[in-house]
Amino acid sequence: MNNAVSSFLFAHDRYLELERLRTECSRPAEREIMHIEIMKAYLEVQYRAKVIAGLQYADGMDFADMH
Repeated sequence: MNNAVSSFLFAHDRYLELERLRTECSRPAEREIMHIEIMKAYLEVQYRAKVIAGLQYADGMDFADMH
């Protein structure tokens, strides 16, 4: 679980850094590339969050289930 949380935090920090750098882009091509990288980083954060949720569910922490 700690590895999953570490991976999530790393992905989240990368996303935040890319978002910060986005404002420094001056050319349209540069902004487009940055936008693509931000979207990829966003998807990585979402994936890592789902991994953590899956691990929690596998450990018996099913309190988030809808009843």
